[in-house]
Amino acid sequence: MAAVLLLVLVSPALAEDEANYNFASAQGNKQLKAAPGQESEGVIYFYNIEGNRITHISLEVSKAPDNWKVEIDPPQHEIQVDVSGRIVTVTENLYVEPSEALAEEPEEVPEGMVCIKIADLGYVLAKAVHISIQVPETAEIGTKGDIAIAAEASWLGQSGAAAIKQARRFDFFVEVTSGETEYRETIIGEVEKTEGEKPEAMPAAEPGAAPSAQPAAEEGGPSANIFMRWLPAIVAAAVVGIAAILLAIIRRRGKTKG
Repeated sequence: MAAVLLLVLVSPALAEDEANYNFASAQGNKQLKAAPGQESEGVIYFYNIEGNRITHISLEVSKAPDNWKVEIDPPQHEIQVDVSGRIVTVTENLYVEPSEALAEEPEEVPEGMVCIKIADLGYVLAKAVHISIQVPETAEIGTKGDIAIAAEASWLGQSGAAAIKQARRFDFFVEVTSGETEYRETIIGEVEKTEGEKPEAMPAAEPGAAPSAQPAAEEGGPSANIFMRWLPAIVAAAVVGIAAILLAIIRRRGKTKG
């Protein structure tokens, strides 16, 4: 009877202690812009609304262009954790405690947290990680830099060691721009062509050679062109008219003599 009672008492405790791990995240804008010598900032949010264990998260830069400086805030550090009476040291960037989704945005948000809206879930409390990306002054405008942040979540077991881990990657794409926000257009000048790109020059005439025939330039404009086009017809009509007049005069003289 005592054994049965003990099992009845222990079973609910074991059921309540069943571990649920949650590594939930939301990333801000992936497409970033920065001018040479300036920096741009990306952001990643982590929340824990479906777990009942604290999520410990460690991040590092896994990919970045040469000479680009990338920093993660908060930086990696060590904290002490009491796990069932055992004190252990954990290296991480941040931890996220379990919470619940909210139907409405809360009026007050705990220090060190932010409230974000997740589709189909509502409002959740999260911790933000800021990724600062410094573009070198020597970077050419139009250059694109790919940044990758590797994140690893872990959950501690009864012994204080990590019982389970999960990895995830976050990508940011930075385009180097001029930094000007207003439209501006300035004519710089004509492009200088190389000798090979210049059109071939006409060969110089040899001494004593006859000058090449050039088409005569038309003068007088459109009216002169029209007159010249109809000139043969006008001359022909004039000739016919004069011939008719002469023929009539000859006939008249012939009649007079007769």
